[in-house]
Amino acid sequence: MAAGSAHLLSIGLGLFFCTTGLPKLFSFIPAHKVLKDEFVKFSTVFPLKPLGVVPNPTLYMYAVGVVEFGAGVMLGMGSPDQQVASAVVLLGVMVGAIQTLLSLGRATTECIPAAVCLSLLGLFLFQGL
Repeated sequence: MAAGSAHLLSIGLGLFFCTTGLPKLFSFIPAHKVLKDEFVKFSTVFPLKPLGVVPNPTLYMYAVGVVEFGAGVMLGMGSPDQQVASAVVLLGVMVGAIQTLLSLGRATTECIPAAVCLSLLGLFLFQGL
């Protein structure tokens, strides 16, 4: 992949994750209420639940929002090392999103956005191989 297309991919993915993180952080955005209700369900299938870790749904939502927004900013505007680090973090977030949706018994079609993001992050990380 050419350097220019990798740069555009990092900016595009960074903007995407910034815009997906914002509704989780600010209650004046209309999607906030829907996400708050969803995170109540998401916290019931938290991956560390078998170890006794059950997060507060509101704090869980804010934590995911902060990670998505912060990593999105780093992916879009950071140095190459910061971009790689943020892409790895976001890769983990997308794997967690897919695991959560499948654990809730949702249709596999609901996993498509996370799978596309996962693929694009993988493309960005392994562009030189």
